[in-house]
Amino acid sequence: MTAMARYTRFVALFKRSLMLLVLAMIGVVVWVASDNTGDNKARIVFSNIAKSANLQNIMLHPHYQGVDARNRPFTVIADKATQLDKDNVDMQTVRADMILNDGVWVALNSGTGLLNTLTKQLQLHDHVDMFYGEGYEFRTDHANVDIQKGSAYGDSAVEGQGPTGTLKADSFTIEQHGKLIHFKGSVKMTLYR
Repeated sequence: MTAMARYTRFVALFKRSLMLLVLAMIGVVVWVASDNTGDNKARIVFSNIAKSANLQNIMLHPHYQGVDARNRPFTVIADKATQLDKDNVDMQTVRADMILNDGVWVALNSGTGLLNTLTKQLQLHDHVDMFYGEGYEFRTDHANVDIQKGSAYGDSAVEGQGPTGTLKADSFTIEQHGKLIHFKGSVKMTLYR
């Protein structure tokens, strides 16, 4: 028998022996774990796992879709969502969009948000950017959106720009599914010619 043949036979025998050893170890662990009735016997116990009544469902990259009162689809996407209770979901890095009846696209982005899936209320915080399909963009610190009614409001400073100019105001209100936008407080507007 050549040296190569002896080495091949040794490797094959060693592989079988190693497999038998692994199976025997698994058998010992199962036997020890199942025979834990005595006081001084070896046993495996999983009692050090922390128990909590405040367990939360966490989802990465959730995608929530629905329709408003006028049957127009909307989408809310986040990087991470934590279900706080049956109806409320806390989200991080939120993106929401909707297409209005006239085909105009509206989108919102924010750092964090709270969505009530029952009432379809969306509270956005931490650098809220609002985009309107005709080239308008608005920025504010927080906004409250009623997806069902197609309205939104915010009581912090807002800045905006678009094809017709720029604007700054102390607060805003959006009504009638984006057809009517009110800017309140110290409103400053620059119109382009």
